[in-house]
Amino acid sequence: MLSDVIKVFEQEYKKYGDKYITDKYIPDDGEYIIVDSKNGEFKILDRILVKKDKKTKEIDTSNPYFEFIQRADYMSKYLDSNKAIADKNIHSNNYLTFFIKKENLHNGKINNDTIEKYYEILRNPLIKYGKKSNSKKLYLSVEKKYGKPDKDRIDRIENWMKNNIFSLTSSDSKDKTYLKIFFLYDSMIYEQESERYILVNIYNSNDYNVEIEEITYGLPNDNMGLNSKKPYLENKSRKNSIPYLISSEAALIQRKFFDYLGTQVAVGKNNIYIDIEENSMNPYGNDETPGKDIHGGYYIRLKKGKEIEIIDFDVIGLYKPNINPINIDNVLELKKSNMQYHQVHSLTTLKNIINEVFFSKYLANNYFTDAKDIKINNNSLKRNLLLSRTALFAWFYKGNDSYVWKVLNASSLDLVKGSIVNGYLPKAGEQFNLRCGLKVYFEGGEPMADLLMDVKNSLRLKINKNETEKIEGDNEYYFAVGQLVSFFISLSKGRNKVHSLANPVINARTDEKIKLELKKLYKKYNYTISTGSNRFKNLFAMVAAYVPEEKVKDDLIIAGYLHSNLVYEKSE
Repeated sequence: MLSDVIKVFEQEYKKYGDKYITDKYIPDDGEYIIVDSKNGEFKILDRILVKKDKKTKEIDTSNPYFEFIQRADYMSKYLDSNKAIADKNIHSNNYLTFFIKKENLHNGKINNDTIEKYYEILRNPLIKYGKKSNSKKLYLSVEKKYGKPDKDRIDRIENWMKNNIFSLTSSDSKDKTYLKIFFLYDSMIYEQESERYILVNIYNSNDYNVEIEEITYGLPNDNMGLNSKKPYLENKSRKNSIPYLISSEAALIQRKFFDYLGTQVAVGKNNIYIDIEENSMNPYGNDETPGKDIHGGYYIRLKKGKEIEIIDFDVIGLYKPNINPINIDNVLELKKSNMQYHQVHSLTTLKNIINEVFFSKYLANNYFTDAKDIKINNNSLKRNLLLSRTALFAWFYKGNDSYVWKVLNASSLDLVKGSIVNGYLPKAGEQFNLRCGLKVYFEGGEPMADLLMDVKNSLRLKINKNETEKIEGDNEYYFAVGQLVSFFISLSKGRNKVHSLANPVINARTDEKIKLELKKLYKKYNYTISTGSNRFKNLFAMVAAYVPEEKVKDDLIIAGYLHSNLVYEKSE
């Protein structure tokens, strides 16, 4: 599947070259020094401070040399510290540049010896690559293409570096940002010297290389590590146990593909959509999703670690940004609510509502966070986030809703109960209203608002009569149970109403348990109930006498509990 994605990338890359990558490339924070190289004399043209805004992921691009820095920096950084030219503290890969951390310039890690070794290998790369036959073959093929390094130019650059570099920053600097020096040469020379390094170091290790019909094949280094400590990665079922081998040409385009992914992550674009039908790649941020249908493609989720990691890769059958309308109504007739009650047509809008109402905005940034690293003190919220985040992510970002309601049905109910237990009744009310809209969307049936209107009107008439009536139907019964529990708890003389007292009834699985808990609440609070309270007597008597036919309906109990109480309703 990855090869299909890389083919789409390759088509775009062939149109624009490295510009397809470097247009969005953001260099590391630090000081960038441009050195003029005209007439064989070197002088500093400009010193540029680069600092990325942590919130917006943007930097100042107004300097006239910035485009040059983007391209030159991208081409000149080493692949990783194990593939450094000489010393791992020098992060550049060619003689045209010199990248170090400022703090290392005066602490002994960078000195004339390390500088000399760096340029010595760049003058004669066979010092580094000639020790192993596979590496030597790769380097000689590059040298055949580009010729030997320009030793006179390297000598002059080395002399300038040794004479000037130690005076470029303060001797007591503990700055952990970069100092990067660029010698101003034509971009073609940069490309040539960059490839002199890249093509020899493109593979995980050249020890695994094989040559077939004069073409070298090796193990790519992207999201792959293979060494003596990781024998489980080998394919033991065949003669050559290396997981997979690709040509140097394929390895290079794969490297370019991962570089492209890296530039997108750096600007906050962690989601990549590949539309096979249109042969296009489209990056999006965490709060963004495609604005048009995708009829067949792939989805990639990225994470920035020591390297760019693909933490989710999936096939998209059909992604539609617009959904069938979901009606979110104020079912409980809440008088104060921060939620907007309207019809939702957009999957992105619904994603944001669910994130805010159910998960208090914690979901958006914790789809892939390790459980131990999620900083949430509310156990109910954290538990349900962990249980439902995979299904919700598949729905919101891949358009796959095949099993989301099975998960969200249980989680949303548990979240409402959790809010009640913690005393967050306004929050519980909003969560319940949202749950009702989603339930109709996925299951169909009568909207909860219509059902409650009928139940309320019927129950209101009955509790206001002089003679006790009968409850008709399970819906009316379970709503009445919720009303009764709410009434009992309202009688508490404590400064704060402890809504956890409702828990035994709300979580009851049988009618016997419900009636037992109601009896306990009656005994607890009957000292404060007026004998003249006709509404209460009618309500309690009807509930006590009714035997439900179906299993416990949690939604109706919760609706009755959160709704304004009919016992206290003003008479018209």
